[in-house]
Amino acid sequence: MIKPYSAAEPTPGHYQISLVRGGPKVGVRIWHGPPKDPVTGEELDRSWRWQAECNGEPIDLDRVWPQAGREPIEAAEYAYLTEMARWAQRNAPESPAANPRRKIDLIAAPLPF
Repeated sequence: MIKPYSAAEPTPGHYQISLVRGGPKVGVRIWHGPPKDPVTGEELDRSWRWQAECNGEPIDLDRVWPQAGREPIEAAEYAYLTEMARWAQRNAPESPAANPRRKIDLIAAPLPF
C-alpha cells in the first residue's frame, strides 16, 4: 500500500525513480538540514533547507520531487542502488546503471544471466 504524500512539501526518506523515461532506477535520499560544501562534503553553517541526493550525488530537489514520493524504499535499498551505480561507473561504463540519465538500449544492454 502506498502511503499518501504531499506534492507541495517533500517528505524526508529514501526513494527510487528513473531520471528519464525508460532509464534505470536510481536511489534518491531527501532530507531537511544544513547544506554540504560541494568540495569537501562537510556541513556548512547555513540555514537549513530541503535537499536531495541521487546515487550519493547532490541533485536539485525539483528534479526528483514529487515523483519520487510514489516509490519509497528502505535505506538499505538506497545504499544498494548507490553502490551498484558506483560499481558500474568504475567497472562497466557501458551499462545502464553507469549512466542513469540515458534511456536503456534493450538491444545493446547486457543479458542478466
